[in-house]
Amino acid sequence: MYSILVILLVLVLSVAGFLAYQNSKLVSNQKKLGTITRNPALMYSIFDQSCTASVEDPDVIPLMQYTVFVESGGQVDVNKPLAIINLCRVSAGRGDLVLADVERVVLEHIKLISPSDAFVEHKSYLHRAANQAEKEMILNLEDVVKLQYT
Repeated sequence: MYSILVILLVLVLSVAGFLAYQNSKLVSNQKKLGTITRNPALMYSIFDQSCTASVEDPDVIPLMQYTVFVESGGQVDVNKPLAIINLCRVSAGRGDLVLADVERVVLEHIKLISPSDAFVEHKSYLHRAANQAEKEMILNLEDVVKLQYT
């Protein structure tokens, strides 16, 4: 009787050890990919200005810039943009958005400022992404912009 209980105890402990090992392996992989948690210290804001103004502030890191120029007479005046949307990561407490809302809000801004006869330019700063989720968000926005104006 006791031998059966000892065998069951050893079996349960070995299964628990195996599950703990698999869990730690999964957590380790998620940390490498940057998808384990959303960092609450990361917030985002959308500015209506060029990236050069934001680079001076170390707490404001540009991630994507979307610029709309109007064509008149077949010419595009790149010195006078109609609108600029600049998505930046800012320190906690200074931002308006969290990562889950950024993509939707940026796309809403783009729809509002983009006339059909406009020339559009965008710049992405993937090397400034803090984690994999942020990088995926930038790539998704870039894909939408490319599909919209190609």
